[in-house]
Amino acid sequence: MFLDGQWPEKEVKKYLAAVREEDVMSSLAKALLSFADFLTLLAPAAAQLLPAMRSRAVQVKNRHFGPTVRLYSPLYISNYCRNDCEYCGFRASHKAARRRLTIKELLREADVIKSFGIDALLLVSGEDPEKVSVAYLEEAGKKLKTRFSYLAVEIYPLSQAGYQRLFQAGIHGVTLYQETYNRPLYRRLHHAGPKSDYAQRLEHIAAAGRAGFYNLGLGVLLGLYDWRLEAAALAAHALQLKKSFWRSRIQFSFPRITPIAGGFAIPREVKEPELEQMILAFRIFFEEADLYLSTRETPEFRNRLAVTAITHLSAASRVVPGGYHQPGHGDLGQFTLNDRRGVGQIRADLKALGLEVVCKDWDPCFG
Repeated sequence: MFLDGQWPEKEVKKYLAAVREEDVMSSLAKALLSFADFLTLLAPAAAQLLPAMRSRAVQVKNRHFGPTVRLYSPLYISNYCRNDCEYCGFRASHKAARRRLTIKELLREADVIKSFGIDALLLVSGEDPEKVSVAYLEEAGKKLKTRFSYLAVEIYPLSQAGYQRLFQAGIHGVTLYQETYNRPLYRRLHHAGPKSDYAQRLEHIAAAGRAGFYNLGLGVLLGLYDWRLEAAALAAHALQLKKSFWRSRIQFSFPRITPIAGGFAIPREVKEPELEQMILAFRIFFEEADLYLSTRETPEFRNRLAVTAITHLSAASRVVPGGYHQPGHGDLGQFTLNDRRGVGQIRADLKALGLEVVCKDWDPCFG
């Protein structure tokens, strides 16, 4: 399960079970943490010491980012998908109306997002290269780059050449979830489509790194498997990427499974305190990494984590194509929204917590 081969799952379980509260405090007191210290912060014993973890996380976040939070919005361009992932609202076997935005429709959606004051955009689609081609994404990137200072994608995996075309079009961030690092479970959950190839998917984020992307985003879908083991594998993957692509920034997202159309029984539900523990551990260990939290989570939880650990929050999200210009349009969203605040309310809430809200990640001169 673990990419470097040094931490077999059996050994990680044994290590986590043996951690004591004094071990956690010892790790928190270190100036520089090892991977073993990171595992210590994931252990059940650390769950009893969340106040101490919050305190260390705040210190780390303020040292590297100051009291800031960056806002961005996802723009869903298509819900066509060739994969049949059991947990996803876009799964191919789900019989529902599908839509791919034209470039004109996409720009109209972008104009609505821009009117919120948002200047960082994440383009999201289901995984269907015919419906959302590289040429389509190139055209979208070139036109959107004149309106937004930063563009990223969360789409199907591309070859290095494909990623290079997007990079030249002005898209400089990519997120690609492995979903779960447990190979047998991965095979059971991904019945059909290109995504069913575990090893190939693992390789594609490296292709983006070789293409020169500034930001490489990783994540697992929390609730599919033991979150502590997934967190350990996710961190090991990130460390491996950092060795090869040290010019790129590693980013982490922490999506929990929410109810979807068609239903899905969550195998290993992750509770809010567990999610907080995981996020705090990543903030403390990966001091300079960007940490993202989506509108899957409640306003109260997102506000609290913005103070201690999170650097990027999505705002005013719509998870169906066309959802900004026509709110409520379409029935096939990727996940359930639990934070429906507008950008203005999010700004006000964060400022009340003493945070400076930033809506721009990169100046155009960098791109």
